[in-house]
Amino acid sequence: MDLEEKREKRPPVTPMMIEEEAALRNGSRGLPPGSWAEAAGPRPRTTERHIAVHKRLVLGFAVSILALLAVTMIAVLLSVRFEECSAAADGPPRGTGNGSLPGPARQPPGAGQPPGRPEQEEEEKEARGGEVAEEEEEEEWQRRRELPPWTRPRLPRHLRPLHYNLMLSAFMENFTFSGEVNVQLEVLNASRYIVLHAHRMHIEAVRVAEDKLAGGVRVDRSFFYPQTQVFVVVLNRSLEVQKSYNLKIIYNALIENELLGFFRSSYVLHGERRFLGVTQFSPTHARKAFPCFDEPIYKATFKISIRHQATYLSLSNMPVETSVFEEDGWVTDHFSQTPLMSTYYLAWAVCNFTYRETVTRSGVVVRLYARPDAIRRGSGDYALNITRRLIEFYEDYFKVPYSLPKLDLLAVPKHPYAAMENWGLSVFVEQRILLDPSISSISYLLDVTMVIVHELCHQWFGDLVTPVWWEDVWLKEGFAHYFEFVGTDYLYPGWNMEKQRFLTDVLHEVMLLDGLASSHPVSQEVQQATDIDRVFDWIAYKKGAALIRMLANFMGHSVFQMGLQDYLTIHKYGNAARNDLWNTLSKALKRVGKSVNIQQVMDQWTLQMGYPVITILGNETTDSVIVISQERFVYDIDAKPKDPALGDSSYLWQIPLTIAVGNTSHISSEAIIWVSNKSEHHRVPALEEASWLLGNINQTGYFRVNYDIRNWRLLINQLTRNHEVISVSNRAGLIDDAFNLARAGYLPQNIPLEIIRYFSEEKDFLPWHAASRALYPLDKLLDRAENYNIFNEYILRQVASMYLKLGWPTNNLNKSLVQASYQHEELRREVIMLACSFGNKHCHQQAATLISDWISSNRNRIPLNVRDIVYCTGVSLMDEDVWEFIWMKFHSTTAVSEKKILLEALTCSDDRNLLNRLLNLSLNSEVVLDQDAIDVIIHVARNPHGRDLAWKFFREKWKILNARYGEALFMNSKLVSGVTEFLNTEEELRELKNFIKSYEGGAAVSFSRAVETVEANVRWKKLYKEELFQWLRKSLTH
Repeated sequence: MDLEEKREKRPPVTPMMIEEEAALRNGSRGLPPGSWAEAAGPRPRTTERHIAVHKRLVLGFAVSILALLAVTMIAVLLSVRFEECSAAADGPPRGTGNGSLPGPARQPPGAGQPPGRPEQEEEEKEARGGEVAEEEEEEEWQRRRELPPWTRPRLPRHLRPLHYNLMLSAFMENFTFSGEVNVQLEVLNASRYIVLHAHRMHIEAVRVAEDKLAGGVRVDRSFFYPQTQVFVVVLNRSLEVQKSYNLKIIYNALIENELLGFFRSSYVLHGERRFLGVTQFSPTHARKAFPCFDEPIYKATFKISIRHQATYLSLSNMPVETSVFEEDGWVTDHFSQTPLMSTYYLAWAVCNFTYRETVTRSGVVVRLYARPDAIRRGSGDYALNITRRLIEFYEDYFKVPYSLPKLDLLAVPKHPYAAMENWGLSVFVEQRILLDPSISSISYLLDVTMVIVHELCHQWFGDLVTPVWWEDVWLKEGFAHYFEFVGTDYLYPGWNMEKQRFLTDVLHEVMLLDGLASSHPVSQEVQQATDIDRVFDWIAYKKGAALIRMLANFMGHSVFQMGLQDYLTIHKYGNAARNDLWNTLSKALKRVGKSVNIQQVMDQWTLQMGYPVITILGNETTDSVIVISQERFVYDIDAKPKDPALGDSSYLWQIPLTIAVGNTSHISSEAIIWVSNKSEHHRVPALEEASWLLGNINQTGYFRVNYDIRNWRLLINQLTRNHEVISVSNRAGLIDDAFNLARAGYLPQNIPLEIIRYFSEEKDFLPWHAASRALYPLDKLLDRAENYNIFNEYILRQVASMYLKLGWPTNNLNKSLVQASYQHEELRREVIMLACSFGNKHCHQQAATLISDWISSNRNRIPLNVRDIVYCTGVSLMDEDVWEFIWMKFHSTTAVSEKKILLEALTCSDDRNLLNRLLNLSLNSEVVLDQDAIDVIIHVARNPHGRDLAWKFFREKWKILNARYGEALFMNSKLVSGVTEFLNTEEELRELKNFIKSYEGGAAVSFSRAVETVEANVRWKKLYKEELFQWLRKSLTH
């Protein structure tokens, strides 16, 4: 039995369907709608002259019929199949990759082109015919002075999908698939056009019929419109309002060798390469896998069936309902119907993985699917166990049950992102979900934990309640990012993630980005499809999370939780916009007797870019009175604002400023002041001569705080005398604010360096982590300067004492120690990293000894939590043989956590030849996974010996890199930022600007941000570098 015969049997054929299919195949190219009725309908009596005319018309019509029969006979003799003709006749595809799959190589078995295809000239002629038809349609709309619906950035609103019945056949031997989708449509406004998304596929046939009736609606023609990635079906009459219709499309496409749509990946097991197919539809790539209404507002139910070889298994959002086995080794899995959902988190996979499972208290079946060897080693057990606990946590926190009967976690070797929250089938890249406790560090365990917490939150924020449109993507991403810390606190209460680690990993990081004039609001207008990708950045994720945390703190966490429960209950299985959230939270506040207009407050934070710096000045003439002013914080005051009409002076926020007063032994309880004007006077009763003032207590607010120099001096003295009077979070906040205020020119350069002088007594991880992150960009600005050793020596002096106190870890960490020792082990890791990075001799010797022992004994006894530091230090200090040894280990290890840090260690070499070799190897997908190549290039750029090499490589390979990553969210922007963020000379700035002038396509926003960053770097060096070195020289001589 051939593959054509294997395809599922079609439903019974009616006469109307035959007529319809004939019309489809012949293209219905004749008369416009209504003309057939006028030509063939009954006529009144006429004169003989008219009868003669009619005779001639009838004769002409008969000749036309004979000609048509002759053409049909020739077509049959040439074995031209109707299925191929229909799509071409309806409006042929226009260009590779934009709407079709031209050519025999792009057809799956059983759905492909016939052996004797028409000549290329005929294809081109048909294509031109389709374009002419489309142009005629556009001309008609132009006469009406309207844009045709298929040219608009959003789908027209006259139709709404209610249900999809999608049947797929996956041919893994040649990476193609065929599909049949039946969409039940509700008509909201009469129209003869059906416009839906479809991209990079070949349409074989289209049929439209009234639901539950045998009759059909004739398809006049159909065509792709690649500019908006839509497929247009033109009917010969309008669809009637309040009726439902069935749209049937038969199509085929490739299982692409890329990272989006329905794509393939592979792995090696027992020396054999095995393949799998998996989907990534967010935000706009479902249209590559099936014709659909690919916007989040169009929620519908889905019934999916997947036909595949029996050696594979298939997965989708819902459990398998039935499986039908065929004699020839194929099987069709029919999945249960989904609840109402958007297309972007629909998912399926075809693979030969194995799994382990567990069940939650409420009966949700949780499975983790991965490579058989990873499942056998137990690499997925940690993720499986915390997933069960987290579903129970979220069900309790939100008071809304998990909505599906199962949740599958799928670990794949290749994926564009850390993970994707598909409802019921979440997909993770292996290194963000597989964990081997015997070789995984605490920081790796933390990464895995937080990614899982994030994706599970999306099962409620994103999947159950979905943003109306992409401008409010932060409504799902901001919440998921915030709950990474709340959920991890549930799993590990002693880690204090939301109160502490959130500051360094979210707040401080996103403020660097949002302090640029080229930033954008967290809610930004999205018009074109090309705009959608750019809203998925750290502003949406991290700023969204920081604003949610600020909101939770000024509302009170219990009221905030109650508001979220109401929001999810009201909008479940539907869509919501930011105002829906604000209204629900305002009502929650009213229920506890508080009256705050959440929308009025939060619109200023979500609809304006950037954030304020609050400056608090003591009033020299009146005791206990302070002057509080606000202005937009920017790193480069010379940078042109993104919107010239809105200068920095026009920005105003309603700011919940918490303040406290302290002295050498005590700090007062906090008070809140709402600051809404440019400048305000406030009385602080407890403020005395020797007292200092602290703003933004525990950094719950999304803003920086500056003080007069006198207050900064009092704070520095307090840290030196008794730093514990100021809380851990406040110490970290002071450090980050001081370094960034100095970098932007708001503070003298010495203030932040004076603050960290107390570090010999600092025993908490968070202030060290804040200092390390703040010092890093300063180090990169100076690491190629002649006087760099002065800066280097100053940092080593601050680190030396704590390095000696803490020492090195032993290699006896086990699971029971992870939670108990987290803060201590992370502190020790941070201090060792600083010591080795800045050249502490003992640290270098210890790293070299550990590497040498590994090489000589072939037993890796390097403590887990510092392996990445040791590998990097060893590669940078030792000879080429060490690099080759690490390279060999990178290839031989199967543990994904180890593979990642070995690869990054290779970028630490001082040998420029080795760095060039690594850069060139990074683009070989057989050697370095696609998603890891970006990290290689960025890490080489961070190495002062490789910065210019990475910058040169980036420019030379831009076309390849842009083609590979251009459509993947984050990847291009991450690459552009990572390669350029530490360029800091006039020459490098010129090179960047010249490159931008000459490059082709993509990442315009990322490049404008890069220019501003490099300009700020150049400006800082020009204005402040010498001031800093003068102070350092003076400080080191005392």
